[in-house]
Amino acid sequence: MFSSDSFSHKTRVAAHFVDAAPAEGDMVTVEGWVTFYDEIKRSWIPLEKAKVSIYLDGREIGSSETNDYGMFSYTFMAPFAGKHKLEVRFKGKQGYEVSSKSMEFQVLKKEEKRRLGKLAKIIFVLIITLMFLMFLTVFIAKFTT
Repeated sequence: MFSSDSFSHKTRVAAHFVDAAPAEGDMVTVEGWVTFYDEIKRSWIPLEKAKVSIYLDGREIGSSETNDYGMFSYTFMAPFAGKHKLEVRFKGKQGYEVSSKSMEFQVLKKEEKRRLGKLAKIIFVLIITLMFLMFLTVFIAKFTT
């Protein structure tokens, strides 16, 4: 943590995955933002030009820097199938405290993802069919009475 004689702002890292169910070898993107708490304004403010380090299963795999809105994005290749832990760390800088965000995610085998995709399509078609049948039932009921 950075320490100085001056006041340090509290910070926080927020992050999420763009694809919630990546398969082995897929490109995975994590997006998020870094903010600091402004005691005078009593609100969280985007932190510009903050360097964040990205760790996969405890090993640093890269870094990113926040833009003018405090947002960052980092893309990496999904590792082998199984559970993994991703951590985004802001190591602090003059006047700003350290913060981090940890997230666990599941990497699927390619065949599992294909099966899930097919299942999702079938469920979607069933829902649309049910909605159509309900609409048709209401329509017929309205004009037969």
